[in-house]
Amino acid sequence: MKVRRLTGDDAAALREIRLEALALHPTAFSADPDVESAFPLARWREHLEARIWFGVFADGALVGINAFSTESYSKKTAHVAHLGAMYVREAARGSGAADALMTNFLDYAKGKAEQIVLTVEAGNSRAMKLYVKHGFEVTGRKPRSMKVDGTFYDEFEMWRTV
Repeated sequence: MKVRRLTGDDAAALREIRLEALALHPTAFSADPDVESAFPLARWREHLEARIWFGVFADGALVGINAFSTESYSKKTAHVAHLGAMYVREAARGSGAADALMTNFLDYAKGKAEQIVLTVEAGNSRAMKLYVKHGFEVTGRKPRSMKVDGTFYDEFEMWRTV
């Protein structure tokens, strides 16, 4: 298993895994699959330039992703990194892929941020367990933060220092 930063050459693979994540787990992500599926490949390359994306590979195939971003436009919030788009394909769950992605993300954040925040759907106990294992704590609950097919879902906001 290998984790590395994704590049423009990975745009098609990123698009495939991201659309899979949005389709299979609509309550886990705030992104809209109808919107993202309409993006041309060039837009996915732009995604790779706008954010720092990491991928974990098993036998040469992309099996998981996450993204690092900061609000560098404001020196008041530049110390805060955001963990987003965390996803591991079903076949790779339990293989250590999620831990490898998280460890890589946290290593990357050192010296680039002082704290990390994320949101997670309140019913996603598997993701919560992973984040707690890596030192995240719940700071609050965002009621009804997403509405999918007429049903509201809460999210927890979590944080940790780097």
